[in-house]
Amino acid sequence: MDFNGKKICIAGMGKTGQSLLRTALRLGAHCRVADTRLLEDAADLRQRYPDVDFHFGDLPEDVFLGADLILLSPGLIPTLPALLRARQAGIEIIGDIELFGRIARTPIVAITGSNGKSTVTTLLGEMAHAAGLHAAVGGNLGTPALDLLPETGPEPELYVLELSSFQLAACQRFHPRAAAILNLSPDHLDWHGGYTAYGSAKAHIFQAMGAGDTLVLNAEDPFTAALPDHVPAGVQLRFFGRADDRDAYTADDQLCLRADGPLLALDQLLLRGGHNTENALAAALLARAVDIPLTAIRQALRNFSGLPHRLAWIAEVNGVNYYDDSKGTNLGATLKAMSGLPGPLVMILGGDAKGADLSPLREACRGQRGAIVLGKDGPQIAALLAGVLPVHAADSMLSAVQAAAEMAQRGDQVLLSPACASTDMFTDYQDRGRQFAAAVQTVTGRVA
Repeated sequence: MDFNGKKICIAGMGKTGQSLLRTALRLGAHCRVADTRLLEDAADLRQRYPDVDFHFGDLPEDVFLGADLILLSPGLIPTLPALLRARQAGIEIIGDIELFGRIARTPIVAITGSNGKSTVTTLLGEMAHAAGLHAAVGGNLGTPALDLLPETGPEPELYVLELSSFQLAACQRFHPRAAAILNLSPDHLDWHGGYTAYGSAKAHIFQAMGAGDTLVLNAEDPFTAALPDHVPAGVQLRFFGRADDRDAYTADDQLCLRADGPLLALDQLLLRGGHNTENALAAALLARAVDIPLTAIRQALRNFSGLPHRLAWIAEVNGVNYYDDSKGTNLGATLKAMSGLPGPLVMILGGDAKGADLSPLREACRGQRGAIVLGKDGPQIAALLAGVLPVHAADSMLSAVQAAAEMAQRGDQVLLSPACASTDMFTDYQDRGRQFAAAVQTVTGRVA
């Protein structure tokens, strides 16, 4: 893209917004930055970028007028009056992933879904590295996509990107060589305005794909299973699921690829839980779509033990196992975590449900040992589970773990998988998971 001398506005100055600014400046643009927040590092940013016009706080409706292009940070609500005014003026608005796709010249694999996308992205990166490929991994996970682009020298041989619905909503012509939509469950509905809009944003991942590209879908998920009628002609569809007529499936305690036969025995997977079996199948299909050999796929599957805060085993004390699934920030993630562990379970639930319908938890918790609820929507969950199992309310993670330890019996699993966002009580889900592990150590005296 030719940014030389162009007037570029960057909307939002978080981690991704700063990568947008660096990229635009590197490409020769004259930049203005606008953020609705009064950032603590505003003075540092002005000193670091003296030629950039910064605006922090309430945005005047005309703040973006006169720009040649607006680069939109993910998570910034696209219905801000200033952005609507810019659209009315005919100014193009794109996000970091759309910009990345217009600059990158080597193949891109993109992964999205409500749950599992970080695991699949990281695992696919490990498969590529096992094959000896120079693969750059990032996006919504870790390094912002634009920061993966080299300033000098050759590009990586492969980009592997985790993408959020916020990022995909701003995509128009983004064109991955292979992509996956792993599943869809209610999440971020307050931002998108509803489930249909949320699903439509996820579907942007394949809207510009064409002949020779590969789209991997979950055959067991109602949303993804219904997508083939909407996929552009020529795109190769690959499905993973339980039945042996899928392109990737399990049979006789083996991971199998229909095109290649048995891949690996399930007991050789370090990843725990049935949902992680699905993640392994999806990653294998994506790897084959970009010609990663089976030997490298098997090596990565044998060695990859998962990501922090995603059904991570913390400790075993008096016959009770403690698991950190703090990344379970929505209902779908929690239901998958519950199904991936043998019961009975003592659940730690709650936080900010962001308006999601959590009613399926009632049936999922039937027959479990008990539940500890905390956070903003803890009372709502307690009312939902009343009469199904014992419920205890806690006001901190430490008191939640104490109550769980008292409730659990030998052979039980204590599972932190809140089905809610974390920011009502914690900095983020990582902070919540770290506090859970610390509380387990304090209460039991043992930690992994």
